Amino acid sequence: MWLNQPMQTLLPALQNALAARQNLLDEKHQSALRLFNGFYEGDPHLVIDLYADTALLYNYANPPLQGSASIRTATDYLRTALPWLNAILVKTRHGNPEEKRGILIYGGKHATRIIENGVRYALDLTMNQDASFYLDTRNLRQWASQTLGGKTVLNTFAYT
Repeated sequence: MWLNQPMQTLLPALQNALAARQNLLDEKHQSALRLFNGFYEGDPHLVIDLYADTALLYNYANPPLQGSASIRTATDYLRTALPWLNAILVKTRHGNPEEKRGILIYGGKHATRIIENGVRYALDLTMNQDASFYLDTRNLRQWASQTLGGKTVLNTFAYT
């Protein structure tokens, strides 16, 4: 179980995740990607997404205090490994409503837009408990823009 492992095991997992995704980072820091999926990469309490110059950390621990060491380790690592970050937000899945929407723990204003495959998207990272932009559908958005040009599309599953 993760709680019985020393926190030092998280740092190599974070380093490996960043190295594996280095080619997805753009030099202007305008894109978005899942940087670390702890459910598969070693810490089920932690997921980290990048939205332009903002890191969004999800604390899935229940109770939330069990994930605080992971959040601290990840925050320290990200501030060193990605010195261009302007903000770090933490969303706590089992927290109060404000914690679920996100608490700024580092920096100033968090990102409000990204560019993906040449398309600009507006963001409100603190609107809901999720980020309101689903990174796992990147390939679908790219396919749709290449395939559905000039067609009428009804999006029945995005609450729009």
